[in-house]
Amino acid sequence: MERFALRSDVTDIVNQFNVWKVKNCLGNRFNIAPRQAVSIIMNDRLRQRTIDQARWGLYPFWAKESVNADGERVDSKRYFKRMLKSNRCVVPCTGFFGWKHEGMERDPRAMHIVVDRQPLFGMAGIYDQWVNPQGIEERAFTILTVPASGPMAAWQPRLPVVLDAEAVEDWLNPDITDFAQVRTYVQPLEPFQLRSYPVTNAVTDERYEAPDCIMDLSMGTV
Repeated sequence: MERFALRSDVTDIVNQFNVWKVKNCLGNRFNIAPRQAVSIIMNDRLRQRTIDQARWGLYPFWAKESVNADGERVDSKRYFKRMLKSNRCVVPCTGFFGWKHEGMERDPRAMHIVVDRQPLFGMAGIYDQWVNPQGIEERAFTILTVPASGPMAAWQPRLPVVLDAEAVEDWLNPDITDFAQVRTYVQPLEPFQLRSYPVTNAVTDERYEAPDCIMDLSMGTV
């Protein structure tokens, strides 16, 4: 997964995910790309559920699991074990993008994928944080993904781990430090829970961000 959208404002995000403290909330984004600043929900040092910004993509940027981590194998990587124990986060999202060959089109068509009856949902992530040489705290995260199933798997082989309300509470529970207790949530949605529709290929350009990024070309509406 290389693009997603967050068509929600801070109030919607705070209410749905029971956020206690808002530090930085970057809502109403239509084409979020790796290495950009994104809003994530996490526990701060006082164990308060907080929304703050983080860069999408761990160091080094070129690493295979910098942007998306394999949810099925993530606990086998020593680098990730500390994050799985105490640095789990939820990434608010309203839809993500994939690319599919449509009819006679030469280039793959950008598709926007949404979760049925969940206009706003949370993706499972883990993050790292450190203090830079200037004394400023920085943060970066990766999103857990799993293999897709059903017809969508032919053009979108992997999907982010989408958490329901119960899973969000456990994923963000600071008292749960054993990844085995939340591993059951690392699974794909059923095909019937997802819907996709064609959108402008302008989303391929990470510099382009406008409401038409999520406009359904087959219906002409957002």
